[in-house]
Amino acid sequence: MTTITTITTWNKRLKKVYREVKEIEPLLTAAIKKYEDMYSRGLKKIMQANLKEIMVGVPKEEAVELLGPKLLDVFEWNDILPVEKYSKFNALIWAKRIQTELDQQDEVIRYYRNRLWRIHSSLEKLEEAYRKSNEKKKVRKVYELLHQVTYLIFLRPYRASDIANLIEMCFFTMTKNDFLSLLTIDHSKERAEEVKSYIDSIPTKVDFNTFCQFVHDWVLEDENSAVFFSILSHINVEAAVQRYEKYKLEQAKQKS
Repeated sequence: MTTITTITTWNKRLKKVYREVKEIEPLLTAAIKKYEDMYSRGLKKIMQANLKEIMVGVPKEEAVELLGPKLLDVFEWNDILPVEKYSKFNALIWAKRIQTELDQQDEVIRYYRNRLWRIHSSLEKLEEAYRKSNEKKKVRKVYELLHQVTYLIFLRPYRASDIANLIEMCFFTMTKNDFLSLLTIDHSKERAEEVKSYIDSIPTKVDFNTFCQFVHDWVLEDENSAVFFSILSHINVEAAVQRYEKYKLEQAKQKS
């Protein structure tokens, strides 16, 4: 194969990669925007549930005075005004539902991010090939595209707060049975004895620290439905993912 034929092949690959990046970018940004919208609506649902529980039994006029008119800009009064009875665990139930939806949307974002990592690898090889052939203009084009791909890889949904922080704020001490009713317990044969010993050791009253201990540290939930674990782990997991991605990019730069 002649040098001209080889460069022509590289140019075709570069055009193909360029088209793929242009295709992925709006899809990824749309997926992130959808995540942010879901997250924003989710936080509102959790906060509404918490406010509704706080306002149980309070007369309407007093509730309006306590909450203040500014909340009219955020919540519908009918969603938070007093009711005679309301489950104090609804905020946690909403958190679980919302996190499940967010995890599903995060899979979509991860799909595009993985495609971008494959593109990043292809561009590294093209950059090296063009450098060896002294194709300076093409090296510059590849570098610009690598920069764009790197930016997209690190693009993350904006989270004004974290669900873990919200549920801590609205957490009510609960009974052991209430706590267990909120979880999807891991009943696998492999963990049966271990999980039973954990359940037996749950105190009669469960505060937020105890909740975290059994959900996050001892992982009582089934791995296919570990929603509260996901909520409590989010900050640490996301930080670890970003550190790993930064490491991969640094490794890539050293090779180039």
